[in-house]
Formats: sequence, C-alpha cells, structure tokens
Amino acid sequence: MTNNQPEVGVFTTDADLIIQVWDATLARLTGISEESASGQALTALLPDLEQRGLLKRFQRSLNEGVVEVLAPAFHHYLVPCAPVNPAKHFEKMQQRVTIAPLRDDHSIAGLLVTVEDVTDRLESERELATRLSAGDEVTRLDAAETLSGDEAFDATPLLGSLSDESWRVRRAAVKGVSQRAAPEAIAALLNSVVENHHDPSLLNSALQVLASTNVDTLSPLLELLNGPHPDLRMQAALALGEQRNARAVRALIAALQDEDTNVRYHAIEALGKLKAVDAIDALADIAEARDFFLSFAALESLAKIGDTRVAPRIVPLLEDDLLREPAVTLLGELGDESAVAHLAAVLNTPTAPTNRIAGALANLHDRFEKQYGEGAYIAELANREISPTGVQNLLDALETDATPDKQELRSIALVVGWLKRPGVDRALTRLMGRDDLRDEIIEALVRHGSATSDLLIAQLTAEDLEVRRSAVLALGRIADSRATVALVNTLREESLAIDAANALAQIGDSQAVDGLLTLIGNKDASIRQAAVSALNAVIPASMSKRIIPLLHDPDPNVRESAVKIAGYFGYPESAGALLELSRDADERVRCAAIEHLPYVEDERALDTLVHALKQEVPNVRAAAARALGNMDHPDVVRELIEALADDNGWVRYFSARALGRRRSKDSVDALESLIQNEKFNHVRIAALDSLGQIAESSVGIEDRERIAGIVRGLVRDDDPDVARAAESALAKSGQRE
Repeated sequence: MTNNQPEVGVFTTDADLIIQVWDATLARLTGISEESASGQALTALLPDLEQRGLLKRFQRSLNEGVVEVLAPAFHHYLVPCAPVNPAKHFEKMQQRVTIAPLRDDHSIAGLLVTVEDVTDRLESERELATRLSAGDEVTRLDAAETLSGDEAFDATPLLGSLSDESWRVRRAAVKGVSQRAAPEAIAALLNSVVENHHDPSLLNSALQVLASTNVDTLSPLLELLNGPHPDLRMQAALALGEQRNARAVRALIAALQDEDTNVRYHAIEALGKLKAVDAIDALADIAEARDFFLSFAALESLAKIGDTRVAPRIVPLLEDDLLREPAVTLLGELGDESAVAHLAAVLNTPTAPTNRIAGALANLHDRFEKQYGEGAYIAELANREISPTGVQNLLDALETDATPDKQELRSIALVVGWLKRPGVDRALTRLMGRDDLRDEIIEALVRHGSATSDLLIAQLTAEDLEVRRSAVLALGRIADSRATVALVNTLREESLAIDAANALAQIGDSQAVDGLLTLIGNKDASIRQAAVSALNAVIPASMSKRIIPLLHDPDPNVRESAVKIAGYFGYPESAGALLELSRDADERVRCAAIEHLPYVEDERALDTLVHALKQEVPNVRAAAARALGNMDHPDVVRELIEALADDNGWVRYFSARALGRRRSKDSVDALESLIQNEKFNHVRIAALDSLGQIAESSVGIEDRERIAGIVRGLVRDDDPDVARAAESALAKSGQRE
C-alpha cells in the first residue's frame, strides 16, 4: 500500500470452524489463496492452532458469544507468513486479531475474524524507543511526541522518558502515558517513584500521570502517604486530592498531624478538594491555631467543603490582620444572618478590606435569596448595621482609580444600593457615566425607588450621553409617572428615542401618547417599533379614535405603525381599513395588515389571507402563513399544507410553524414529506417542532407512535439543531431514544 493505513484482512467460519470466506486482502497478506482456504477446517489450515493455545479462544467466542483479541505483544501472529515489507526486527508478520461471533436469529452461526498487519507499526515503535535514548533533545522530543500522539503505539517506552532531563520530553511522555495508562504502566510508575523519589522531575511527572488516570491507585498512594520520605508523602497527599477519591479522607486527616509542614499543607488542600465533611473539626482547629501558612489553607478548604456549622468558629479570626480577608470570604459563603453584624463591624473601621466585605455580604444576600427568597432581609440588616464610616468606605471603593474587577464592582454597588442614607443616591448618580459601573449603578438606583426620581430626571439633561441613557433606563424601571413629561421630551433625541419609548412603556402613563405618536412615522424602523410597543402598553380609552384615522395617512410608515396598533387591540371598527390595507401599494403595510387580520374577527379575513398566501410576493405570503396559524377555521390546515410546497423557503418555514399551532393530525403526512425533502435545515426544524406540538396535543396513542417513528431517525442528524429538535419532538410524543 502507498499510504500509512494498516491493512486488515477478513475471514469467516461456520459453527464447526470451517472457513467460509477468505477475502482478497488476507490472501495477498498471507500468500494463501481464497481457493486454498475456503472450505477447509481452520485447524487444517493452521495446524499449530491448538499447540499455541489459540484454538480455545475461537471456541470460547463460539460457545460464549464473546469477542476475543489476540494482541501482537503476546501472540505475535495467527497466520504465519513473511512481512509484506522487509522488517529489521521480525521474521514473521506481526498481527492483531479480533475474533467475533456471527449470529443468526437464535444462535451463533459462526465467527468473523479480522487480521491486521501491525508489523510496520511495531517496527516504528522499536525505532522510536531507540531514539528516546538519543543524545540530542530534538531527536528524543520528536520520538516522545510521535509515541504520545498516536494511541496505536504502546506507551511502555515512554516510562523511561518521565525522568528525561528535558522538560519538553517529560511533558510529551506524561501526555502519552496518562492517555493510555494501564494497570501495568501505573505499577511501573509507582515502582519508579519509590526507587527514584529523589528525582523531582520523575516524581512530578509520575504523579501527573496518577492524577489523570482512571486506574485505581488509591492503595499505592496511601502507602506512599505513610512512607518514610516527606517529599513522597507530600506528593502523595497532592495526588490523592486530585484523584477525588473519598476513601482517602481518613488517611489525609491523619496526615494533618504529620511532622512535616508541607505534608500537612497538601493534606489540608486535598481534604478541601475532596469536600471532606469529616475533616471540618480538624481543619477548624488548624484555622484557630493562627499559623498563617496552614490556617489560610484550612480556611480555603473549609470554604470548599461548604458546611455552615463551622461559621461561628471563624468569627474570632476577623480580629486577625493576616487571616481577616479569608475569614470574611468564608463567612460570606457559609455564614447565616448573624454574620452580617460581624462583617459590618469590620467594614465600619478605617482600614476595612471593603471589596472583600462587600463580596461577602453580596454572597450572603444571594444565598438567602436563592434558598429562602429572603435576600431583602440581609439587605435590611446590612442597612441597619453599616455606619457612616462603612458607607464612605463603600463609596470610596466605587470611586477609586484602582478599579476592582467586575464581580467586586457588582458586589459594592449591590451593597450601596441597600443603604437608605442621605447622600448615597447623589453619589450613585455621579457614577452613572462610568462604563464599568453603569449596570450596577442603575440596579442600585432602582432599588432606591421613586426617591431618586428627581435626581434622575435632572440627569436627563446631563452633558454625557451615557449618563442620560442610564437615567432613562433607571426611570423606566422605577416606573414613576412623575418622569413622563421629561422622558417625552427625551424622545426628540434620536440616540435615546428607543430607550425613552421603552421607559414610557414601563411607566404606562397616557400623558405619553402625543409624544409617542410623533415617532410612528420615523424613518428608523427600530424607533417606529419602540413607539408602537409603548403605545400598545399605554392603552388610553380614546386610543382607537386617535389611531383609526392614521390608517389612511399618506405616509406608509405611519400606516404600517397604525395597523400594528389597531390590529394589536383588535378594534372592530378598523376591520374594513385593514382589509383595504391588505392590498396597499406598500409591501410592508400589506404585511402588517395581513398579520393582524385574525385579531379583528371579520368573516372576510380568511378569504383575504388565502388569496395573499397564494398570489402575493414572498414576504406577504410568509405573513399570511403566520396569520393563518392564529385563525380557528377548518379550512386553515388545508391551505397551510398546500403552502408547504411554496417555492420560497420562508413561506414553507412559517407554514410549518403555523401547522404546529393548529395541532392537527391531518398535517402529519405533509410535515413528514417536508422533513424528508426539504433542503433548508431551519424549515426541517420548524416541521419537527410542529410534529412535537401535534404529538403533545390530544391525538391518540397511534398518532403519537407514528410521529415518534418519523422523528426518531433524525435524533442523530449531522446538524445538531435538527437533532435537538428531533429529540424534543420524540420526548413530546412520550418516547425517548
């Protein structure tokens, strides 16, 4: 062969081990022709089969139905023959053989045997093993990377390279051995560790392998943990933590009394990684001893374990300058409401670690909110306990040039937002222009509620655009009608018009109608849509009288917006105008009118939509398909099924979606055909989603089983989105893959 792919020959036998098939590849590899082999007993063709102990492997596969593998390292070959290419190290072709049962309906009818020529690979392995001992690093590295990168190679030659003088070679060896760690390789590693513990490079590389393998190495590591060498005990503790084996906890707790500080340190860390609840008291004892090196590690491990019972023992450590910060963090993660007063007491000092305390209080708040829905209780306690000094510490932390990270900013702003103190809201508004703080400051101002409205309204005329934008967003969320007039004035500023319209929608004050109506003809579609959405949210009693005349406005932008409002509210008196506008000269107006016809409940609407679905341009046909999905009429399903054959992909897409909303089992055949023949995956996904909706409705069990049969084959589709849609539809049919 001219490529590097291994050659694999195949033969089959019947239940009496008579050869039935001997393929051409195997004939070429072995020199035994198909005519010579076929019909012979396997033991006649290979007379030494029983003598070599291989016959029983074939019999076991026949009798027990198991797959047997003959590894070249032990058996070398099944069929004795010369290598295809001359080999330096092998007289006979080296073969990897797999023996698998062939089954008929009720029994094992024979065997299928594959014979892979691995001679060239084993030759390469031996050459690479030789190069691993070369004098220059480049050669050794190339050999190590080649052996590591191809899992077909045996990893055993790499064991010696774990102690190579080159860290690059060691890294490649670690990668290769860890990916293919077998029990015998692990045993060899442990022996190397025991014999060469004085070699740091070998020790570190070996333990990296131990940490990354799935082979159980607990017992050997525990032996090392109790051994006479401190460096081995230390590394064993480290590896036990990385392997996440809870059975190591007792031994690691005992190691907390080790005479060597480094061993104790790594045992502490390992217990944290193992989340060892049984170690809480021992770790708390170490924290209380106030030996910074070990106490710091103990606090971190207690945080990882996460048992709240330890929190009261940590409070006294807030008085220790060296351990205060980790103690603060731990109380934020594990403390209860009583921790607020202790954390606030530290915050109220001139040298408080403000960022750390704010983070702890924020964690406490979030935890109470998630577990009990009582985050506000923590906020109330903090507001009561934090003094003017603490308030100033928080504000200084927000305004400092030494900017904390994003999470710290969020925590500080969150805590500041709890504080109902004079001057806090003004300080917050001063910071609205900072890009790195805007979201957090808005959140804080919103929590202050309408008390900050006047301050925010004043910021609507600030020089900085982003300050004005932040004020608009905050006023919308506070929803104080006192801001309506100022926000209407802001609508004139095009860069803020959308945000201001959204804010007015949240407030819902009818005083905004006149200002919003000035935007419905705006050339920017996004601004028009924001104004329409806001007007739909305001709902003044007289809205229909303002909107219906605009359906005849000469500006198509105004007509389109008026249609969206009249259709949204379903004004009965607008039905005639909407039917007329479904034939408007402007395509966008026609689309809007068509989409909203179902909401005015006019008997002429169905005929208009069907006509549009068949005769209009693609965008209007797609709008008609969407609209028909919202109409409850027996003819709708038939028209949508016909539209699945439309020459426009989006018309097919929206027709498929609409059929899902109609949930008619009469559309199952058409949707199945669409899935099978459609070239666009987004259309197939729509059809699958609709089948799922139909299966989820009140159709019978036979229909659900039929739908399941349609979608099951697509669960493994090459497109992951199609596969997910199929899986969802299958679940809705009451079945799983």
